[in-house]
Amino acid sequence: MPENVNTSALGELSDQSAGDDRDTMIKVDQVSMVFNMASEQLNSLKEYAIQIARRKLFFEGFTALDNISFEVKKGDVFGIIGTNGSGKSTLLKIIAGVLEPSQGTCEINGNIAPLIELGAGFDTELSARENVYLNGALLGYSKNFINEHFDEIVEFAEIEKFLDMPLKNFSSGMVARIAFAIATVIVPEILVVDEVLSVGDFMFQKKCEDRISELIEKHGVTVLIVSHNNDQIERLCNKAIWIEKGHTRMLSDASRVCRVYGGLGGRPGSAESEQRVFEALTQKKDHEEDDFDIITGDDANGISVQLATQGWDNGFDTAVVVSATSHINAVMASSLAGALDAPILPTKPDRLPDAVGATLREAKPSRIYYIDCGVHASEPLLELKQLPWQPDIIEFSNTEDDPFDLSVDIHRYGLSRGVWDNVIMLVDFNDNSESIAAAPLACSLNCPILVTLDEPRLDQIAHVVSEGQYDRAIIVGPSVDRAVDLRLEQLGLKVDRIALESSQETAIALCRKTMQELKEKHHNVSELCAASLSLSQWPELLGSGAYAGKRKAALLLENPTDLDDIAQCLDFVAKEGHGIERMTFIGKESGLSRLDRELLLEALEDSNPVQPA
Repeated sequence: MPENVNTSALGELSDQSAGDDRDTMIKVDQVSMVFNMASEQLNSLKEYAIQIARRKLFFEGFTALDNISFEVKKGDVFGIIGTNGSGKSTLLKIIAGVLEPSQGTCEINGNIAPLIELGAGFDTELSARENVYLNGALLGYSKNFINEHFDEIVEFAEIEKFLDMPLKNFSSGMVARIAFAIATVIVPEILVVDEVLSVGDFMFQKKCEDRISELIEKHGVTVLIVSHNNDQIERLCNKAIWIEKGHTRMLSDASRVCRVYGGLGGRPGSAESEQRVFEALTQKKDHEEDDFDIITGDDANGISVQLATQGWDNGFDTAVVVSATSHINAVMASSLAGALDAPILPTKPDRLPDAVGATLREAKPSRIYYIDCGVHASEPLLELKQLPWQPDIIEFSNTEDDPFDLSVDIHRYGLSRGVWDNVIMLVDFNDNSESIAAAPLACSLNCPILVTLDEPRLDQIAHVVSEGQYDRAIIVGPSVDRAVDLRLEQLGLKVDRIALESSQETAIALCRKTMQELKEKHHNVSELCAASLSLSQWPELLGSGAYAGKRKAALLLENPTDLDDIAQCLDFVAKEGHGIERMTFIGKESGLSRLDRELLLEALEDSNPVQPA
């Protein structure tokens, strides 16, 4: 976990139990836990004794929990959330009596069934049947009690056919099933659950959750749950505490804690950025699904198809098909697609995706451009040539994996067609995120894109630029050699390099530049697209540049794992979003989550307040 994750309390940690006259089942009062760690690792007690005698061995304290306090009332379902290593399991072990706190007190009023470290105490050489009795004995159940409930345990664990099989042949999920079934066969006053709902398959997780819900609803059991599943905590719990690196960050009702944790938890960033995002999170507005304009699909191919069909809802006569083996194919294609009013569709190395093939057969474009740097996808090209309406296929490919030469070929083709305006753009192959963010700008300017890789090739770049009628050059990202700027200025071009300290800041600057250019051309920008900056998301964004160009929209890329970038994006939308009527989110929720989208949409609403009638 990043070291600059904030741990200070968010707002006042008020006593949530004030005025609640229900019995207190668990009271944690100023609990701290410090573990001693040796300054070096030794292999025997003798070595430890020698080093201590020589005063060469020292112990330093690691604070796992720092002054944690809360109360759990009878009937509460209390959630504990936090990132890995935050101290959640340590806290549960203190509550269960496994550990004694270094400071503070933990008062328990009732018998506890602790579901901690499921499977501990099993003997893998014994059969499942024998382990049921063994584990039951360790939990304090008599043999007669196990006999009475044996069938119930076996049925719940779904191990009827495997009772006499040695436990060593069981999967970890099956062992956890047995442990959960034994531990919940009685009705305790307090149930302590540590990540139990994350074991086993989906159906058994649902079964465990239903069992816990039954204990809560039918028997009024007080439950303490640790889970990494934010939705699960919000669904099951009425109260929650968020612990980060042993510190209490928030203590409130579960829905509020889960919303804030979902937006801040585990994310690095400055205190100022965190406060900005926290304020946005606490100003929750009610949103329905219809409030969100989302372009998504089953996979990256499906998303590209949706970008094409929604951007070109009346069909298209020209299409650009690119190999999805590299982001740079789509970047080079964006300029051509923007100039020729064509969507970008991806292909796999071995075949044309079914969704893409179906889209082409429905639209029947008369011309298809095919772009593949390195010829990683030769089979799909054959499929395109065999389409029944026999469209013109214009191929741009090379076998050298040299994006510069291929971008030059596309540039020269555009010159021959007279499609370029007075601006040329340069990006570097290594600036992945920046080049994706720049694609809508290239489309809006009808400008070619030259792609550099490693060597600056100053003479070649100068020669290629001289072939066109350009008076401006936009250089994107930090990787294009700085000597290129000077060489282009010597040719009489006005050079604008868009490269800030981070890729996140550069992406925002590119969005701002796109909006400026669109306003100069069309006087306004009515649509803003938003997607994740994550490198793993680029296959979903192959067609985003062409879509944004068609819609006369800008593209904002946000890094949802960084608070500084989230805050910058919120400020950008709030400041620059006036007049934007629609925000379109591109990609799956694994990129921008529902919560990420809500915050951006609310920032846009703040920028365009509804005037009273």
